[in-house]
Amino acid sequence: MSFKVLVRRSIRQRIAAWAVPDVLLVDINLRLQDDLGKDPWGRMVRISDPFDGMVYAFALVDPTNRFREHRFIFHVRIRADEETLEVVNAGHSVTEL
Repeated sequence: MSFKVLVRRSIRQRIAAWAVPDVLLVDINLRLQDDLGKDPWGRMVRISDPFDGMVYAFALVDPTNRFREHRFIFHVRIRADEETLEVVNAGHSVTEL
């Protein structure tokens, strides 16, 4: 069963403010819609820090600098219809390898 993934406008604005390369923006959106939407229970984990609840996290190597890794974490809530996932918070960090 596929789930619909909604990303709040405020979260879309936050992602844009991260100023990551365009190719990473595309990958972030694909991962949220396709990867998370197709298998949320296999992709999310429950944590308490930095967000209390279910999160979806992944890392991507920066294509403009292969020694830089971007790490992303998204706080996800399940809506009452149990068919929709809503991204309600997001975090980003960069590590130099």
